[in-house]
Amino acid sequence: MQAAYIEQYGKEDNLTLGRQPIPEILDNQVLIKVHASAVNPVDWMVRNGVFKEHNVHTLPLILGWDAAGEIAQIGSAVTHFALGQAVYAYTSIVKQGAYAQYIAVDADLVASKPRTLNFEQSAAVPLAATTAWQALTKAGELNAGDKILIHNASGGVGMFAVQIAKALGAYVIGTASKASEPFVQSLGVDEFIDYQQHDFTEKVSELDFVLVAVGGDNIVERSLNVVKKEGYLISLLDKISDSLAKSHQVNYHRLWVTPDRDDLNAIAKLIDSGDVKVIIDSSYPLSDIKLAHQRSQSKRAKGKIVVRIPHDK
Repeated sequence: MQAAYIEQYGKEDNLTLGRQPIPEILDNQVLIKVHASAVNPVDWMVRNGVFKEHNVHTLPLILGWDAAGEIAQIGSAVTHFALGQAVYAYTSIVKQGAYAQYIAVDADLVASKPRTLNFEQSAAVPLAATTAWQALTKAGELNAGDKILIHNASGGVGMFAVQIAKALGAYVIGTASKASEPFVQSLGVDEFIDYQQHDFTEKVSELDFVLVAVGGDNIVERSLNVVKKEGYLISLLDKISDSLAKSHQVNYHRLWVTPDRDDLNAIAKLIDSGDVKVIIDSSYPLSDIKLAHQRSQSKRAKGKIVVRIPHDK
């Protein structure tokens, strides 16, 4: 099969487009014929070697852990899928990825794709939307009427977090650059803060929830000052000490997202009901995977970056 993979860690020039064997599935797995994948920051972090010292991966490594496609083969212990069924998945990051024509995935991580989306749109959803969903409903508990601040509301996770928070009935404040304001406003925020011009700690206070979907600038620690007692502070990147959070009487959690079919089913319902829309920043053929990585690394994308996987007709 055709795939994009690395044989050594490093820059995007290390991405190779070539042939890899079609994976064999286990009894509890399905083989997905991949029509589209997506580029997330974790893809190029892995490519750069973020887990190199932990021996998590085996080279050559196919990158990309968002997949949308059709069921091509079903393991003997799997009973809830049919051949040709349209599905999507956030797949295990410790295994081979979805920049390939086929991927083997544990069946309990796979869900029917949103019926209102095509394969490219569906591929843009799993990892980012699951991260947002787990941050708002599992790591923290966002309720109707709560006030939430979402840092980096224009990013892949932030885009979904704004919309999910609105669907849950929250009052949403989003931060981003001035250039991203129209995009963030289109997501439905109630208030917008240009982080380049304004210090958010001078704009908001006594919040029920803060989601920090960006790193640097001591933003997690500074966010402690705007969360009310017993409120939630969830970070996706940087960490603070639990003792510091406790001293502010704030429920703090550093979230590590995990693949979950039930979460994908819940997200699909929000999409199909019209509560959550999927915005595509750009779409690349697999042959331009290096350009797709460059776009992601630029941090200028508004919406998701997707990769189209070719198949012979």
